[in-house]
Amino acid sequence: MNRIALSLFLIALTTLMAELALVRIFDVIWYANKAYMIITMVMFCFGLAGVQQSLWPMRQDGRLRAKLAGLTFFFGLFLLALLPAINSLPLNLANMQTGEGKDIAAFAALYLLLSAPFFLSGLFFTVIFSAYAKDIQRLYFWDLAGAALGCLILIPFLPHIGPAGALFLGGGLCWITAGLLAEGRFWRRLLPLMGIAAAAIPLVKSFTADNSADRYFEFQHHVSKRGVLESIAAETVEISRWDPISKIDVINTGGAKHIAYDGGTQSSFIYPFDGDYARLRAALPDATTSNFGGQNVYLSHWLKRDSGQEVLIIGAAGGQETKAALTFGAKHVDAVELVGFVVKIGKELYKDFNGGIFNDPRVTAHVDEGRSFLRASDKKYDIIQMYSNHTSSSVAAGSGAMSTTYLQTAEAYTEYFQHLKPDGILQINHHVYPRMVTTAAKAWKDIGRTDFRRHVLVFQAKDGVRDNLPTLLIRMTPWTEAEVAQLRTWFRGHTRLAEDPFLPEQSMLSDEFYSGELSKATAALVPFRVTAATDNRPYFNFLRKEWGHYNRAYPELFMDYSTAARLSSQYRKNQIIPSDIEHLVVVSTASLLFALLFVLVPLLLSKAGRTRWPGKLASLGYFSCLGGGFIIVELVFIQIFMKLIGFPLHTYSAVVFAMLIAAALGSLCSGKMGISPQQRWLLPFAGTILSVLLFIAVYPAYFSHFLAFSIWGRVAAAVLLILPAGFFMGMCFPLGILAVSRQPEGAVAWAWGMNGLFTVIGGIASVLISIYLGFNLTLLAAVLIYALALVLFMRMREAAA
Repeated sequence: MNRIALSLFLIALTTLMAELALVRIFDVIWYANKAYMIITMVMFCFGLAGVQQSLWPMRQDGRLRAKLAGLTFFFGLFLLALLPAINSLPLNLANMQTGEGKDIAAFAALYLLLSAPFFLSGLFFTVIFSAYAKDIQRLYFWDLAGAALGCLILIPFLPHIGPAGALFLGGGLCWITAGLLAEGRFWRRLLPLMGIAAAAIPLVKSFTADNSADRYFEFQHHVSKRGVLESIAAETVEISRWDPISKIDVINTGGAKHIAYDGGTQSSFIYPFDGDYARLRAALPDATTSNFGGQNVYLSHWLKRDSGQEVLIIGAAGGQETKAALTFGAKHVDAVELVGFVVKIGKELYKDFNGGIFNDPRVTAHVDEGRSFLRASDKKYDIIQMYSNHTSSSVAAGSGAMSTTYLQTAEAYTEYFQHLKPDGILQINHHVYPRMVTTAAKAWKDIGRTDFRRHVLVFQAKDGVRDNLPTLLIRMTPWTEAEVAQLRTWFRGHTRLAEDPFLPEQSMLSDEFYSGELSKATAALVPFRVTAATDNRPYFNFLRKEWGHYNRAYPELFMDYSTAARLSSQYRKNQIIPSDIEHLVVVSTASLLFALLFVLVPLLLSKAGRTRWPGKLASLGYFSCLGGGFIIVELVFIQIFMKLIGFPLHTYSAVVFAMLIAAALGSLCSGKMGISPQQRWLLPFAGTILSVLLFIAVYPAYFSHFLAFSIWGRVAAAVLLILPAGFFMGMCFPLGILAVSRQPEGAVAWAWGMNGLFTVIGGIASVLISIYLGFNLTLLAAVLIYALALVLFMRMREAAA
């Protein structure tokens, strides 16, 4: 039994590590929303293994361990085969979206290749839980404990071997596991040696590569994002690094250096500079394009020039904003950048190329998240600047539409205002300025300020020219008429003052947008989501209210040309479903089809389905509730704790690890506490429901108390708050397995399949509910699901009595 438990631990670790590695890979070679779509579709096959075992159960004889060894061997083999197999597919993602036959066929082949290892992993778990159902409380502990470690282990390995290397590591762990279970001394010796060799391959490549761009095994890109695919083909990539936050490529464009985040989803540039700020300033605005890209980069710095200004840059990236601050006489610049390797690029690897801007004694570079940095400081600034680096291609692909954006919420603007001096300026360049205005207006109202319109300027390209990054300027003191008159002609080219406090009749937005309270009638009139984003509903980039093309501005509906063009760009030729919601539509449709498959096929064809046994439907409903309820709580916790912890990677790792290890301990302790279908069965449900309700009640105050702590203090605080809910939720699944373990053969496998199916469906539901109702109501929905699970479990007990 100890070998079985250790094998469960290793395969659970490998499964989650491989899933996370593939998510990172497809974030780069596709877009994030498409990566979510393909990996979610693949995870249906993890539960599909339960359906297969309900139809054709593996014989539980004396060779069961040898059969399990075979499953783990082929699991590892398929993981190792993914790199060459997928790289051989002639898949163009853009053509597939518009219905090209060969690309659709390649996509189908890709789906089957990705599904195979997870189907085998699902078979492994299903067979063990079916065969050893009486020991489920201990075995489920090892399953969850392995998964908990699997969500952490990728972090230290990623910079050295990349996610493709992690698949080699996973394959090696599978073969080591096969050796633990194999029959015969020969196989018990050979398979672990093969596993060690497979795991060592990416490490050898990493440490023997001649340059940074060749240190990883890489998957070929299936879509061109900002020219990165072409740069790889032309061999102009100078540096390539898998930072835990993003993959970073530095590309030689012949002049500037292009910093490509995640294969070009976002971009920044390093412009050549000799460090002579006086000469650069004298050459402006003529030298703008070759040094900054656009005048909007240095607008706020020009306004505060030579005033001994203190500056905060959120998202320092390639350094244009930092260079702008120094050019116009900043006293000190705090340059905050989330990706540590990008800071290293600026301070070390390209310091001679960029003029040493990040090594200037007036600059302090910080590896941190913007709001986390602000919360830990009481410093006041003359300028706070945040310049988005989303590309037009990522916008068109719908990437990020369903992602949380905590830098664009009313609470974020409140923190910006509170860290500005009495005459300070906030400059933000981000898409969709009407929603930026309503979000900032809510924050302005929340801090007790009035007359917001007098404090706001918006600059944008004239109608007919798409401007992805309009400039929002908010000053804590009102703008004067003389200042605004000068700024109306400050920009060269097609940029104009779109929102003018002294000429409101020439501005698109009405006074209501600046009030902090947009009426339901006005919000309904606007053809996109324009209401203020909040920390409870931080989906600023999710704009779509309806499917449709917009070929011009609609000022009467408060829609500017750039927002209209943004929404329309998410339709490609012959594409019916817009890219920003395509992944949800596809996964939701697949969920319905898989739900029918998971329920009807076993019901009609399996022994467990055809045999009448007490509590059958209640049992299926019970395990469905557990799958959906657990994943909803976990995913909402990830989003909520982003506010406390700040770093996305730290947040994900801390929440998932805490949830899984707490659930593992709950499963183990449930056996020691005597929890079974006969006694103490109410405790897991009561504990889960009360823990989640208590969390909803206390987390705002709890977060406020710990926000000023260090990053590791905040992580520890997050783990402590998560543990109670995870502990009790971990008791429910083994309790259900004990309840159905005496039912007809295949019942446990069917239960596992339904649990896996609704884990995927619950993930989709958590996104949709949180977008429309917010995180708190989504957690309440999870509470209701666990209450329903309690009712169904009571029906199961009554039927079996």
